[in-house]
Amino acid sequence: VKSDDCLVFLLPRKHHDCPACGSSYTYVDRYREQILTGIPDAALRYIYKNRRYRCRECGKTFSEDRSFIDAYQRMPRSVIEKIVHAHGELVSAAHIARRHDISPTTVMRHFARAKQQQESDLLDTVISMDEFCGNVGAKYQVVINDLQNRRCCNVIDDRCAASIYNRLLAYPESERENVMVVSIDLSPFFHKLAEECFPNAEIAADKFHAVRLANNALDSIRKEVQAGLPSRDKKWFRNARHILLGREPKLSLNERSKLAKILSFSEALKTAHALKEEYYRIFDSADRKMFKERLHDFQRHVQMANLAPFIRVLKTTEQWKEEIWNGIRTGYNNGFTEGCNNTIKVLKRVCYGFRNFENFRRRILYILNNEERKSRRTKHLKK
Repeated sequence: VKSDDCLVFLLPRKHHDCPACGSSYTYVDRYREQILTGIPDAALRYIYKNRRYRCRECGKTFSEDRSFIDAYQRMPRSVIEKIVHAHGELVSAAHIARRHDISPTTVMRHFARAKQQQESDLLDTVISMDEFCGNVGAKYQVVINDLQNRRCCNVIDDRCAASIYNRLLAYPESERENVMVVSIDLSPFFHKLAEECFPNAEIAADKFHAVRLANNALDSIRKEVQAGLPSRDKKWFRNARHILLGREPKLSLNERSKLAKILSFSEALKTAHALKEEYYRIFDSADRKMFKERLHDFQRHVQMANLAPFIRVLKTTEQWKEEIWNGIRTGYNNGFTEGCNNTIKVLKRVCYGFRNFENFRRRILYILNNEERKSRRTKHLKK
């Protein structure tokens, strides 16, 4: 039955045996109207007339079979599935609620109920660990990712040692021993953690964090030189950072010409740029022998140049040389993890933060492991 503002419907009538005693002697006792909620962009109110049957043998009443809606619910299963599925997008619960004309609390309740049993957080043979700035409880949380399958394994609620150790040591020892590579940034804390929790794993230092050491050293020298120049010469240093930090072979002819002019203002800047390029070439090493030779040459040239920022780069590189070589040899880095951290940051922004860590963790795991979103992003990147 359809009117101007509502649609009343019934399911086709069929025979029902009594679920209590199994008797086939049942009849329609009455109808119970249910107003369906959550249907997106609905111009009409949908009213479902639910048949209530009564058993002639035992007198029990029961509802007819209805596959489109669960017992004690006013929201169809298909609508709940759409609500849960919408959490795979970078949108807030309030946005989903407006779309379905329900409250944000209802949205969060259905999502929590559907994802009560989270996907397995089993560790794989190649993982990465990194921190990110959260807004629930502790200032920093830790994300653990599977680099081979590009999957988020777990989110730990606090970066403090006790929380991370408790969570990692909760994994079975056999599973932790199965981890062969752990990719981390240049953090002594994560290094110690990986050594103690994953006894068979090689620790791979993230290439991009290592390269940033040389970039920061060069940029600090660029700032010193630029600050000491007269005003008429500072015009050459507009956008100089981009040109100085770019790999020289990849620069255009115009950019190389500007680079030569910038380097002509300071011998120290020219030397620092040459050291940065030499440091980059270390990460192009084809084998361990080449890596050692290039690192030795870099060490000799840094000592000759005696530039304080690059002496610090050399000291850190010497401390992490085995881990840096592991990163070069295996090819694993934290690029995927940094992308996940960026997604988490955007999620926090569009949702105006979270007040409950479990809701936050549940949402992170769902959005980062959403296969449909991954496939859309892959297609976009290929274009």
